[in-house]
Amino acid sequence: MKTGTVTTVLQTTVNAIGQSMAFPREGTPEVTALLVEMAPGEKTPWHRHPVPLLGYLLCGELTVVQASGEKRVVRAGEASLESIDSIHVGANEGTEPLKMIVFVLGIKDLPFTILSDTAQPVCET
Repeated sequence: MKTGTVTTVLQTTVNAIGQSMAFPREGTPEVTALLVEMAPGEKTPWHRHPVPLLGYLLCGELTVVQASGEKRVVRAGEASLESIDSIHVGANEGTEPLKMIVFVLGIKDLPFTILSDTAQPVCET
């Protein structure tokens, strides 16, 4: 019998901005998988995540900008472990549609995305 191929896409102990990984310790654990699609030019509102989110880009590019101004690009075939409680925005600055699977390691009844209610970030995309 032939077996498939296993490729490690991401193995890390820190997230995209270097924070140590931390899993929620209280509440009922809940895993959510999402398909996120963004047309060229679309972007999220400024927001933060209180729990770990892992994104895998199927196609396109995702530009993530932290409120500090730090900017990074995640490309098709790459994974990104998002920052915790750090305000950021995600944008499709490319010319092709973006498709991304997002896995949320959350807590039942706790929102995993919280819109920013703070002053304007340092920079806009």
